[in-house]
Amino acid sequence: MKLRAMSRLAVASALLAVLVPAGAMAEDACIPGGKAQTMPETASEYAAMCLPHVGVPPTVDCGTGVRIPIHVDGVEVFESPGYRQCDTPDFKGNCNVGSRIARVPGKAADGSPLDDVVWVWFCRSAGRELFERGISSVQMIGHNKTTGATCFFESPDGKGDLIQAREYLHMDERGLLAGKLPGPDHDEFDKAFIPPPPNVQCVQCHQNNAFLHDPWIDGARLPSDPDEPVLPGWVDPEAPYWVVGGTHWDMRTPYIEGNACLDCHRAPTRTARLLEGGQVHVSGFMPPRRPGSLKDDYAALLACHDDGAGNTPGCDWLIPPGGGCEARIVPGTPGDGAGGIPTGRVKE
Repeated sequence: MKLRAMSRLAVASALLAVLVPAGAMAEDACIPGGKAQTMPETASEYAAMCLPHVGVPPTVDCGTGVRIPIHVDGVEVFESPGYRQCDTPDFKGNCNVGSRIARVPGKAADGSPLDDVVWVWFCRSAGRELFERGISSVQMIGHNKTTGATCFFESPDGKGDLIQAREYLHMDERGLLAGKLPGPDHDEFDKAFIPPPPNVQCVQCHQNNAFLHDPWIDGARLPSDPDEPVLPGWVDPEAPYWVVGGTHWDMRTPYIEGNACLDCHRAPTRTARLLEGGQVHVSGFMPPRRPGSLKDDYAALLACHDDGAGNTPGCDWLIPPGGGCEARIVPGTPGDGAGGIPTGRVKE
């Protein structure tokens, strides 16, 4: 079903009788992957759950990743210049030197390639000073671009039997993170990684697709093609997207028929609010070839997100396709702004 060919009003009317209540999964809801799932307790259990969808998680070796460069007035620096003192700060406004990222092709348990799957791992530096105090983190994301299946793993905070990523890492002579973490076949995999915790939904930031882009992280380019960021940049408003273990997660994005921002991708309004909170202004780099030219369309989507589709004429919620489920446009209800959001997908 092509959203561009659909009338918003017609779809809303057709689905009105089968809406999924906020915070619940209706009995007739289409469940991505065919089975309702919640996150298991350990990384190895989660890896087994993810295996049929995105294959085997990669082994993270930070030293082999591509550095995310920090520039001041166009010149790369290897000492953190200070908060907002670089050309392209991260989403928190930081200019920390040392982060690395890598794109890894998917593979099945027998080692055969999975052409539709890509993994990205990310070693995030908080700078040399904070690294010495034990602050750093590692995340990895697996994504199947055909089915939309996505898995999120992260390093823990070191509580209990878990081990902080810092225990495996060091900083090299240039101040870049290096070091190898246990892979999925290692005894310490469950100490080095965890699945998303029960009170965390990764889609709060990774809202419209698996990979969150901004000028900072897109500074890391593929060695084989410097014109392309390491972080995959597939742009398609109809691309499938769902989270293994997160079939109850809130996947909504605002939908306004005719809004030009939605010609290229779904509306990542929670992500945008995150960036704007760090003074990374989205209209300063989007759309790519004409930054700021769609500021009115962008503002309309943000208003719908903040106030709720139920309080914004002409705006509804869009739930993406994925895992065998069609995309759905769900009319808003009063008081559904930036929080109380239907989580299910409805059938035809």
